[in-house]
Amino acid sequence: MEIAASVTLGLLFLISGFASLFLMFKLWGWPDGHQPGMSKAPLHLVRLHDIFKVVFTALYVVMMIVMVPRLWNYQVELPPRSAVHVSLGFLLGVLLIVELTFYRVFRHLQDWVPPLATAVLGCAVLLLGLSVPSALREFGLARGQVGGGVYSVENRARVARLLPLAEMPADAPLADLTTVEALRHGREILATKCVVCHDLKTVLVQPRAPAGWWRTVERMADKPTFDDPLTERELYDVTAYLIAITGDLQRSARQQREQRLKQQQAIAPVDPAAPAPAYDAAAAQKAFETRCSECHELAEVDKKPPTSAREVKEVIERMVADNGMTAPAGELDLCYAFMVRKYAPNEVATAPATLGAAVGAEVQAAVAVASAPPAPSDSKPVPSDSKPTPADVPPPAAEPDVVLDDAPPAAPAAPAAKPKPAAKAIDARGLYVKHCAACHDVSGKGKPGLKSKGIPDMTDKNWQKKHGKASVARAIKAGIPGTMMKAFAAKMKPEEIDAVAAFVKKMR
Repeated sequence: MEIAASVTLGLLFLISGFASLFLMFKLWGWPDGHQPGMSKAPLHLVRLHDIFKVVFTALYVVMMIVMVPRLWNYQVELPPRSAVHVSLGFLLGVLLIVELTFYRVFRHLQDWVPPLATAVLGCAVLLLGLSVPSALREFGLARGQVGGGVYSVENRARVARLLPLAEMPADAPLADLTTVEALRHGREILATKCVVCHDLKTVLVQPRAPAGWWRTVERMADKPTFDDPLTERELYDVTAYLIAITGDLQRSARQQREQRLKQQQAIAPVDPAAPAPAYDAAAAQKAFETRCSECHELAEVDKKPPTSAREVKEVIERMVADNGMTAPAGELDLCYAFMVRKYAPNEVATAPATLGAAVGAEVQAAVAVASAPPAPSDSKPVPSDSKPTPADVPPPAAEPDVVLDDAPPAAPAAPAAKPKPAAKAIDARGLYVKHCAACHDVSGKGKPGLKSKGIPDMTDKNWQKKHGKASVARAIKAGIPGTMMKAFAAKMKPEEIDAVAAFVKKMR
């Protein structure tokens, strides 16, 4: 159902419910007529009450016809808000049926009708209070764009300027995505297909940059579905619409800088040797349940939980850096401590006590790796008085102590041919993990705690386009002055550097 139609029906549903209830209160004060159960109230008020009650009941049936089939298509566990919404919907229906039967059939129980009708209206108010604000937020975002609306010429021109920043595939029809038809189609996809897995509040919880919207839509599209998956054009259109209702990001540049600063402060490294605060189990559990349930059900964590303190740290860093979670550093420390105790209890004694300490330990390890002296290429000890001899070169023949004039010159002995060892396959990933993952992470996205120091996201499409294999190999070999990227020419052979550069270029 279209968002505007859904909101309109919901508001009519609420208005008819209030009108029916207060008319009933007025009519209930009239004395009974000459027949039992018949009132002396004016007939036109009785009929008006019945009309409002019929409208209320009909709108409930229509909305349930639309909403109930969505339960069969919902592919993830219902978030708390949606679970309460569904429960209130079914409870309202039960109370409404009982009220109507007491009012029309079991007239000897009519004294129960007023409290039942009040309960029905209370359920209706709570029901709409959970759903209408998110829909009105989408409507407000659409109406509040430049030019007076999401489809205005000015706003579509703004979207055209922002779409090249979304990092869509090169063959994406960017020019076609700013038409009114494409944006309307994107709004339809948002209202009908995106809500199969979550409600609108989850989608519109915070604005994103164009590239952030495209990555989010791509990630959602990769999830398995019972229905037909979204087509590429549908992905493009819904991304364009989300960009269109986000607003001019240039106007919120200061807020974005403040947001990034808060994220960096939330996962800022702390000296691992600093004394740890006392662990408050109740506060830690509350912080975990509050922060982690903002975007997904807690059961989602239990389905694929982290298995070590390091994975706990990486999960929280990913939620802050990639998913935009904002929370004070103290709350994130509590979440970290709770998750370590729940999912990696055997590491409680050895893991850092807080998230900041874990990030600090990682930064110290990364700095130590970057500043470590180059290891010798041969691990065997070499005598101090020995001279290096090139491989595969025979040693010079020893000169005789006495040379006889009449003795024929001795023929030099033929050196024994040494079989060349077979070339070993280079473990590029192992070399990357050993030398690079401390700063760049195994994923290549870079450690969140080090991003403020210039560590790039090597999985980013733009970064991959700007950096060829040769430039990556040069950076590994010679380092980058003024950054944490040190030279690895003394630590890796040329062929190993080429292998690692090729591995980096395959990151996505």
